[in-house]
Amino acid sequence: MIEIYTYPLGIVQANCYVVVKEDSCLVIDPGDVLNLQPFLEQNHLHLEAVLLTHAHFDHIKGVDSITEMYSVPKKFSFTSRILLVSPRKRATISFLQDPALNASLSFYETIVCHSKAIGIQEGKLSIGKFDIDVYHTPGHTCGSCCFRIEDHLFSGDTLFQGSIGRMDLPTGSVMQMKESLRKLSALEDDLPVYPGHGPATTIGFEKQWNYEMKHL
Repeated sequence: MIEIYTYPLGIVQANCYVVVKEDSCLVIDPGDVLNLQPFLEQNHLHLEAVLLTHAHFDHIKGVDSITEMYSVPKKFSFTSRILLVSPRKRATISFLQDPALNASLSFYETIVCHSKAIGIQEGKLSIGKFDIDVYHTPGHTCGSCCFRIEDHLFSGDTLFQGSIGRMDLPTGSVMQMKESLRKLSALEDDLPVYPGHGPATTIGFEKQWNYEMKHL
């Protein structure tokens, strides 16, 4: 069983999630600086990895601060990894280093992420004590993805409560978004969904009340 802690961060309040299982944890989408040290030490937790659902600025701004703090072997007994999923690995990773692609220029910032990213593919992924199902869900960006950890789906900016991610930013695609939503609509109705912005929901609720999910 996992525990989920939600931290809305940054100027657009993107949801950063800390997912805990026993003495291990993952961080998903650190959109701004997040001081994890007190939380990790108080709960005796080992940080396994940082996962990104996509690489827009409001989901990556805190990445470097986490990897710099938790990749010092003399001080901590673990290292962090940045995991990105996309068949188009080069295109996705370029978002980390290009303020135009990651949309930070649109908000009068220049955000560049220097942490090394590891591209991963759709399918099964094991990180420490976590077994993860990775779903490639392009539409919001070409490399957007969702992570299913046990019976919880982290949907990034693909699916929100009552809405979906915008498709007018670089590499966005209406057709790809429709296909991604069809993929998610095939999941169990009672599956909890933790989106990149706003409150949690379920697949069934979105199929009933979300216009875009109802009219695929």
